[in-house]
Formats: sequence, structure tokens, C-alpha cells
Amino acid sequence: MVARGAELAVMFFAAHYLAKAVYGELEYYKKVLELGGAFLSFGFPTLILTYTRSEKSKWYLLLFATFFIAGLSLLVLPFLWVMHYQELWGGILFYALFFTGGVVPVYFLVRKGSVAASIYKSLMALLFYSTVFVLVLYSDFPQYSFVKAAHYFLILGFIILFFEWKSEHIDWRILFKYFRHFRLLIFGAVTLIFNNLSNMAFLYSDIFIIKLLSAKPNPQIADYSFSLNAANILMLIPMTLVQVDIEKLKKNIRYLSQLNRKILYLIILAILMMIPLYYLLTHKFYIRYAETLLLFLIIAGAKIFQGLTVAFGASMLIRKKYGVTLTINLGMIITNVVSSYLLYPYFRLTGIAIASALSLVLRYAILRYIYFSRLLKT
Repeated sequence: MVARGAELAVMFFAAHYLAKAVYGELEYYKKVLELGGAFLSFGFPTLILTYTRSEKSKWYLLLFATFFIAGLSLLVLPFLWVMHYQELWGGILFYALFFTGGVVPVYFLVRKGSVAASIYKSLMALLFYSTVFVLVLYSDFPQYSFVKAAHYFLILGFIILFFEWKSEHIDWRILFKYFRHFRLLIFGAVTLIFNNLSNMAFLYSDIFIIKLLSAKPNPQIADYSFSLNAANILMLIPMTLVQVDIEKLKKNIRYLSQLNRKILYLIILAILMMIPLYYLLTHKFYIRYAETLLLFLIIAGAKIFQGLTVAFGASMLIRKKYGVTLTINLGMIITNVVSSYLLYPYFRLTGIAIASALSLVLRYAILRYIYFSRLLKT
């Protein structure tokens, strides 16, 4: 919650302070770092969270994950260089290892407990977003604020990791034993890894589609991202409720219907409260985004169905239905890209939003069908 709040505060400030094209570029690089970090992390956060048992296994898996991710980042570097994105390499590595959703925060959770993990994530997020805020204000190239801040904190992350490693004793015999287990773990978790990546790629695909299709992508990314950031506030509702009730979902598969009713009512209520506020803000303080109300309404409507899929997705993960969710996510990425390509020439950003909404509705319908027709009968 702290990290999400700090992120939204910085992004809304940047939308007000920066020129639209610069803000759009800032949003684009932020999405590249986040998606690149999800790719480099290679599913290790979930592996550490679900597959580690003993105290030593957590430590050795962190050790292997760090070296594996660092090695993978070196393999990716030539591709970044060809795309002229080599400056993003360190930032992507930071997101994969040290930032929220990366390997180290999950390691702190399973090894040191929820309090230590919460302190780490909150402090890292506050310091990181404070640095981004300062860079947005004073940097000559504010569009690279996330990239620069990530490089600074990559150094800090490795210092933290060094002291963590220094406090541990490495038994080389046990290390090689865990290495064999580690290789089997990687091959056995390929579906889980690509499932996590495909889910994030689906949620972020709109921005990359705009980048590919638009003749002037940065201002349009700014308009779309501003509406998307406002609508994403709605996702705090299902994420919070699912986290609070996760044990009930584990014990009672039928509890999901009751949970989704609460999510639906609260999201609709939140949307009704946000519409006049959004109109007021975009006509008084964010004048450059005054024409994005329709965009916001479409995206907010789509968030109803995305919010309802959170509990379905959690139930699928609890029951290790990784292959099912992977297939659905890949199918929705293709659906979103194709429909966006067809609609964009006629409706511009509205077409992108409609395509995304249709994909989210379709994903919800498929997950709901599988849940009620298969899982409830097993």
C-alpha cells in the first residue's frame, strides 16, 4: 500500500508538472523497467515463496537466483543494445532483484517474516519514489527519472545483499547439492514462470501497442497513462480483499462468489465517487487531460471485470492451475493486440481502451466458466 501510494503520488505530480510528451516518455520507460524486471526475475519470487522449506534452502535459492538473474541480464544486454535501450539494463536488474515484486523482498518475507519484509519494501519504495520526485523536478532529462533512480538503488541493493551474504556461512557441499535441486526446480516451474510474465505483459500491452501504432506516441501514452493510473486506484479494492481473505479462499472454494459480490459493489461505488472527482481535477488542475473523461470511463468499466478476475486468478494459483492461466493470458494478449490494431485507425486511444476492455471481459468470462464448470466439480 505504501509503495502503491507513493508511486501514484509521484506519477500524478509528474503528469501535472511535465509537458505531456515528456510525461508520456516517463511512463513508457517505467513500463519497460517493470516488464523487463518481471522477465529477468524469471518467476523466482514465486519459487522462493512456494518451494522453499528449510532456512538454508531459502538462502541458497536466493544465492542461485541472484547469479542466474545477473547472468541472464548479461545475455539480454546485446538485445537492449540493438534496440538502443542499453541505458535501461541496470534499472531492469534493480526491478528484478530488489524492488517490489523482485527476489529480495520475497526472500525477506520467507526468511525474516512479514514485519521485516514490510519495512524493507516500504523504506525502499519511499526512498526510491522520493528520488524519482527530485529527479522529475531538477533533472535536465526528467523522462529518465525512473531509469536514473533505479541505477542509484541498484548499488544500494547490492550493498544490502553483500551484508546479507556476509552473515551467512556457505557450505560448498550443500551448495552443490542444492544446485542440482535448483536445476530441476527451474525446469519444473517453466509454466509458472511464463504464466507470471504473460499476466504482466497482458496488463501492460496497451502502452506498447500505442508506442508501435501511433505517429506521435508520447503525448498519447500520457493521455492513456493518466486515465489508466486513475482507474488503477480501483484495483486496490480487490487486491486488498483477496489478500485479507486468502485463507478463506484456500479452505472454501465456494467462498469466491461471496467475495466477488463484495468486490463488485465496492468497485461500482468507487467509480460513482471518482467520476465527478476526475471531471473536476481534469478541468481545474490537469487541464491538458480535460478530454480524457471518456477514456477514463471505458478503462474504469474494464476495471470492474479485471477486479473480479483477481479472486479467480488467486484460486487458480492456489490450486496450481498454472497452465490454464498461462493459456488464457497468452490468448488475451493476442486478442488485445489484434483488436487494438483493427480499432486504432478508426478510434485512436478510445479504440485501444475498447480493445483492452473487451479482452478483460473475455478473460473474466473464461475464468468464470472454468471455475464454475470444472473446479467446483472436482
